[in-house]
Parts: sequence; C-alpha cells; structure tokens
Amino acid sequence: MANQLIAVDAGALDALVAEVKALRQEVQAARITPENEWITIPKAAQRLEVSESTIRRRIGSGEIEAKGSGKMRLVRL
Repeated sequence: MANQLIAVDAGALDALVAEVKALRQEVQAARITPENEWITIPKAAQRLEVSESTIRRRIGSGEIEAKGSGKMRLVRL
C-alpha cells in the first residue's frame, strides 16, 4: 500500500486531534463493572461451579450477600 498525502485544513485537524485526545481520556477513565444481580442459590452454585452447600456456607461466612429466606432466598453475584 502506497502512502498518500492529503490536504487537510489545519483548524479541522486541530479540532479532530483535540476530540481524539478527549475520547482517549474518557476511555482511560471508564470503569466497566457488571451490575450486581440477585439469583437463586441453585443458579449461583451452577454459575460458580460449586455445590449449593458451598453457596450456603459462603452466605453464612459473609462472603456472599443474601436476602430472603427459604426457597425465596437470593444471593448477589
């Protein structure tokens, strides 16, 4: 592929460079974190590839947050 030169207005080029710099700063500052979701104990066990008993132990130790009780108990992953 041969290099090609094109004429660009200096003001337009400066504006484009400034916009790219601003976008780069935004991307570098961005933190993408998944939204915590509440799921059942069986689904949590399946997702983490552990037993339901392990999930319950982790709830008891405070490692996993839970709400509700009985079959309606949900955990936040």
